[in-house]
Amino acid sequence: MRELLGPEAVQGGQIVPEQFAAQTPDGRDALKLLAQAGPRSISAQRRGFSARAAMARGAAFLDMVVRTVVADTGRQADQAAMVANRKVLAYVRVVELPACSRCIILAGREYSVSSGFLRHPRCDCTMEPVTKRNRPTPADAQDIFENMTPEQRRKVFGDAGAKAIDDGANIYSVVNARKAMAQVEMFGETVQVTYAGTGSRKRKRPPRLMPEEIYRQAESREQAIRLLYKNGYLR
Repeated sequence: MRELLGPEAVQGGQIVPEQFAAQTPDGRDALKLLAQAGPRSISAQRRGFSARAAMARGAAFLDMVVRTVVADTGRQADQAAMVANRKVLAYVRVVELPACSRCIILAGREYSVSSGFLRHPRCDCTMEPVTKRNRPTPADAQDIFENMTPEQRRKVFGDAGAKAIDDGANIYSVVNARKAMAQVEMFGETVQVTYAGTGSRKRKRPPRLMPEEIYRQAESREQAIRLLYKNGYLR
């Protein structure tokens, strides 16, 4: 925080680091949480996993817990410092690769200083304070996509999703469409659709084709682009 804000960082109260390290950000005892790795390995072996596979499950749990708790604790301390500093007006979300699609579409967004930080296990996104003097301009979702390799794009957005965005589809529409995916009977066959962005949570309005289905149905790139427009991925 001192590096980001310079002289402005001394405003307000100073955080007490040991208070943040005494427990996990959600209030649990850190040692008890880490100790769950042993029972998980034992349970896996009882279910028929080999000793090596069972140990790997416990190790994966430890990796997830340590990375998540360390990142969450750092963000928690940063946010407390920002709340205590009246010079800080808001914060922006900073996303660096590798990152999941849900984090990528939040990149560069500005939030009030007391807004909760949306995250998931192993999330390593960070926040940067906004003051009158410090107006950060981190990469947004489209910037991040442009800097990804083809392999990274396919891994994060899927083959069809990456192709749709590369063809000009709105990255937010492509990612949000996957929140309400379903399979329905259309065109005399089972197709993938989404109800996200149709204006109805009760699914009373016609669904939209998923990008995967658009590319499967389209007979040419021109037709695919027309369908991307028709289904709201382009405008």
